Amino acid sequence: MEDAQFRACAGDIQGFGRTPFEALEALLSRLPQELPSPITIWPFNRGDNFFSAEQQARLQELKARQMSLTSDEQSELETLVARSFEATITRAQSLQHVKA
Repeated sequence: MEDAQFRACAGDIQGFGRTPFEALEALLSRLPQELPSPITIWPFNRGDNFFSAEQQARLQELKARQMSLTSDEQSELETLVARSFEATITRAQSLQHVKA
């Protein structure tokens, strides 16, 4: 998942890959026969309008050194993780508005 560039989701089930097709294949291998919801695919581990490339790069840098972070860096990591989750929620909400 560290090198994944795309995430595919259907409900709570996710698949990751270096390409949209790889992410879709990974997702499809985990899905039951009945699809729980529509499938969405979006960039993962890189910036977008909701979480910038700079934020993503810093998050990855701090995660790679997680065992040796200063207290300030640990705090920064926690803030970036929270912002990343907020971006995921906002991204998903924006997709719901597109469907409507």
